[in-house]
Amino acid sequence: MNTRKYITMVAGLGLLVILIALSAYTVTVDEYVVVTDFGRPGEIRTEPGLYFKWPAPISLANRIDKKIQAYQTPLVEYLTGDKKNLLVQAYIFWRVSDPLVFFQAIHNTESARQKLDDVVSSLVASTLGEHDMDHIISTDLANIQMSTILERITVDSRERISSYGIAIDNVGFSRIALPDDNTRSVYRRMIAERSSIANEYRAQGRQQAAEIRARADRDRSDVLAIAFRDAEIIRGEADAEAAEIYGQVYSQNAELFTFMRTLETERRAMGDKTTVIMSMDSDLFAPLHKKQTQ
Repeated sequence: MNTRKYITMVAGLGLLVILIALSAYTVTVDEYVVVTDFGRPGEIRTEPGLYFKWPAPISLANRIDKKIQAYQTPLVEYLTGDKKNLLVQAYIFWRVSDPLVFFQAIHNTESARQKLDDVVSSLVASTLGEHDMDHIISTDLANIQMSTILERITVDSRERISSYGIAIDNVGFSRIALPDDNTRSVYRRMIAERSSIANEYRAQGRQQAAEIRARADRDRSDVLAIAFRDAEIIRGEADAEAAEIYGQVYSQNAELFTFMRTLETERRAMGDKTTVIMSMDSDLFAPLHKKQTQ
């Protein structure tokens, strides 16, 4: 009798442990838990801790990721406003904002990614279709309207996806490329734009160079004119001073002055390699004649 009671107590205790194990569940800081009773949503657990429910399969704890998640769409070809093809790959940062609505409408992360892909891809197609290629890809940074395009896609995506219990934090383009048939034409256009800018810079450089040369020539002429004027003034003053000195010397001894001037003239006229034939009656030999006479 005691053995039967003991076995019953052990069995009952084991069953109780099993029931507690099947009923207890934990919620971590990075997840939501939606408890369903016979498939119908019941309690929503948003805070971490230990909780209890009816054992499975009566109640199930459905876990939903609370963290911000990233999704990247496939590389898809879109048509711009000027009928040019463009390959775009978008990224989306999203999170679950309402776990109950998310569970009822989407149920799991894979379905959420598919819904995000549909919403964002359709908005990218419609938004890019309103802008020309030059507003998306251009060497002129002031002409690019990428920030406006992404802002509009993000705002519209938030409005469309909010009914599914999803909040979008940011939408951006991770890759923008051109199909092979458009690449060459875009390169030619970019080369033409760069050549136009280079030619403009060259024309400005030639104009500035011409102005600098003209300014330098004008300054050179002014400097030469001033130098010539100063040289003439100095030369005139020197000639006047020399004439004054000659006058003073001549007044002191006219005969000596004439003799020295004559010798100086002869020295200049007859160098070491110069042969001069002239009459002895020339005025150049007058001092010598006078000296012989003396």
